[in-house]
Amino acid sequence: MIVQPILGSRLLALRIEKGMTQHELREKCHISVRTIQRIESGAVTPRASTVKILLEALGENPDVWFGSSNGIVENHFSIKSLRSMLLINSSEQDQKNALTPAWIGGIIYLLIGIIEIGVNVHTENHETSVSLLTVVIMVKLISIVSFFLFTRGFLSLSILFENQLLKIASYIAIAAITAIYSAEIIIIFSVSDYVEMIDTINVFSIVPFGAISFILGLGILGLQDGMGRIAKVAGRLEIVYGISYMTLIFSFVYVVLLPAVLIVEIVLLAKADQLVKEGQL
Repeated sequence: MIVQPILGSRLLALRIEKGMTQHELREKCHISVRTIQRIESGAVTPRASTVKILLEALGENPDVWFGSSNGIVENHFSIKSLRSMLLINSSEQDQKNALTPAWIGGIIYLLIGIIEIGVNVHTENHETSVSLLTVVIMVKLISIVSFFLFTRGFLSLSILFENQLLKIASYIAIAAITAIYSAEIIIIFSVSDYVEMIDTINVFSIVPFGAISFILGLGILGLQDGMGRIAKVAGRLEIVYGISYMTLIFSFVYVVLLPAVLIVEIVLLAKADQLVKEGQL
């Protein structure tokens, strides 16, 4: 069923297009003028049977009309859900509510990263099987979801503290990780020797991901006035990690730094969540 006020405006436009007044429509469908007025103004949401009666009185095929409307409704809810997930024009309470799943998502992302390393080693040393492919895909899907929840926490903090740099970096990080993991999943499904192709993608993503981490680190540093020393430590670690990741010479540094960076950032998000619960944020 199409939602109000879209429903009312579409029925109003249709009646005007047909050149009918509300009184003329009443004579054809036997629905009171008052009810028609309230439906067209969006004041009430009528039953589906009432809408069908109105459409038939207006000379429209309800099945065709509802079919085209459903697409509009689905798109409307899809866009609304996406905006909600990305905290676009969200309420302050929604922003604060994002913090608990953020640090939990960070813990999952850290653990799944360790599992992913083990799975990758196993994949390189053993023949590919359906069960192994299933495990690889599940690990990558969990990585996408947990990283999204984790980074959404920084997106929340960027809005709460009006930190534009952190906000931009968080959106870019979410988009980049989602794109990379999605591409890897597609490659696993479509290419038999997928390991080599995924390795190639990872090589080309080194500089962009390093740059994103560097910018993210600068953004996190901007939280230190509100979040204290933990934000300063997390920001600096993220910056060093980003530089090390971009510079292959220091590749051993970023391998060691990654767990430390994630742990400190998880602590930062958990602290922010605690401050919210205590009413200090």
